[in-house]
Amino acid sequence: MKQMITHTHTSTLKARKEAGNRFTDTNQIPWTSFFLNGVDYKLLDFTGERCTLLVKVEKGTKLAIHQHLGCVEVFLMSGSFGYTDEETGESNMIFAGGYLFEPPSTVHQPLSPDGFTGIAVIHGPVVGFAADGSEVSIGPIDYYQRAKENNAVAHLNFDESLVAACG
Repeated sequence: MKQMITHTHTSTLKARKEAGNRFTDTNQIPWTSFFLNGVDYKLLDFTGERCTLLVKVEKGTKLAIHQHLGCVEVFLMSGSFGYTDEETGESNMIFAGGYLFEPPSTVHQPLSPDGFTGIAVIHGPVVGFAADGSEVSIGPIDYYQRAKENNAVAHLNFDESLVAACG
């Protein structure tokens, strides 16, 4: 078992804000409309292949069926979120304080009976279908560009030259 760091052994360490640390007041970030009605987000972090979102979903929202090509993590601060396994009929829901990990290739049609506010970490794109049946892919770069159009990315101090490499 590893021992805890003790005060006597940390006398040479000094707490400091590192160059890459970012302290963000999310109240200063405007909400950005998601690609579907009833969903808004605040882009908290963006690396090109991954984004972290504060998400707000209206009560009764049901999203279109889609597939995640990378993993997704969701932590709910309020409300409910889940979906039904169409093969077994089993309903899976998380509520305030709940955490969901979805591995790559997850296919689902989530719904939020109560609405929710939570944190989502999205690795890679999501693939679904437009109303005309054509395939649509939405990835972290799309969240970034939509938030940028909404003047909601200044807090990121993101190197724009990386956007071309991601898009």
